[in-house]
Amino acid sequence: MSSEQQGSASPTDLARLKRHFDGAAQSPPVPPAQRAPRPSGLPGAGNALFDYAHLGYVRSGASLRDGTGDADLFDRLAGMAETERWDGLEEEVQGGNRILRNYIRWTFERAQQQGKISTSTDGAHSAFNTGLATPRQETIYGLFRRSNRPDKTWTFVDWRLESGRDFMDHFPPSARPDFVTYTENPADYIYDWHRELVVSEGHILNEQGNIDRFPASLQGNPHLARMALKGAVEGAETRVRRNYKAAVPTWYPAQDTVQLLLPLSLLDASTVDLALVVSRQGEFYRGHTVLTTAMAYNNARLLARPDSDWLQPATEDEAA
Repeated sequence: MSSEQQGSASPTDLARLKRHFDGAAQSPPVPPAQRAPRPSGLPGAGNALFDYAHLGYVRSGASLRDGTGDADLFDRLAGMAETERWDGLEEEVQGGNRILRNYIRWTFERAQQQGKISTSTDGAHSAFNTGLATPRQETIYGLFRRSNRPDKTWTFVDWRLESGRDFMDHFPPSARPDFVTYTENPADYIYDWHRELVVSEGHILNEQGNIDRFPASLQGNPHLARMALKGAVEGAETRVRRNYKAAVPTWYPAQDTVQLLLPLSLLDASTVDLALVVSRQGEFYRGHTVLTTAMAYNNARLLARPDSDWLQPATEDEAA
């Protein structure tokens, strides 16, 4: 019987669960921004969109890093959609729309998983819903046509508005591809402060790479880092009770689950240093790893543009 069926847990259960989390040998889920890079070769190797269709010219990784090269399909999409800081805030790396590229990659993969890539009645075209809109709130779709290439079934045509003539010819209102979804329970997007939060402090502080995300003054002092983490978690829970939007939902593709990001202020209450990744486990929440705010924004944008006063566009390209 699950903990949800059993009802409230006893103090003994809580203590046992905390010991289990702190001493667990199994690594926690790895959000998209932490995934090991997939084998490279052609641009987008291991990317469902690139596997699905011939996309035409796509800027290379070097071009994106240098901010050079002609505009490609992702740059065109950035020009159509509502204005966002798709590059983050770092002036030196503007022009690649890196956050948008990551967003479309995972949105298309999700559409494929959910069977939401629609095919026209004559089978000559397919399309998916990007989940983005123009400043006038027209939905933007990706349109494909059958390919004559031996290696790809489809060829990308371009981005189309719902009012576009060729799009409407193939996809009347009743046949338009739907938005992707990430959970059937809207409550998953909201942090329930009635539930116990158990933080895997041992893993967060000892896992390779995690401590490097802490402020420099804490990296060489594990005891001070642990005390700062404890205080920051308490502060985050208080902040969420005061403003539910402080808990930002994010999606973890590998486990098909919605997680929440809580702001951690380790040194100064006015500055958020890290984001605590929180997963629902039965009647509890588990805080199992931390992300930089750059990584956290990149992951959270997979669901929606974060409506938060602490999580802003990433300043680094930390996409998978």
